[in-house]
Amino acid sequence: MREHGPLHAGCPPDAPCRIDRRALALWPGLDRRALARCRHDAACIARLVSRRTRVAPQTILALLAVPAVSPDEAARWFG
Repeated sequence: MREHGPLHAGCPPDAPCRIDRRALALWPGLDRRALARCRHDAACIARLVSRRTRVAPQTILALLAVPAVSPDEAARWFG
């Protein structure tokens, strides 16, 4: 397994670490060591996040699974 760069710089968009990047974007204060111990497992990340928020783990899983919106799509939708 190859090492990740700082903040996952240089990782391809379809890499398994995309869920980690998404979790950090949604909850920037997450403990990065605890997140690394989750090893890209969505259920483990949901348990980690649910310890520090009142959002249900099922909702956290749904937020992590939402497909990313490309800049072109955002421009088309919002002008």
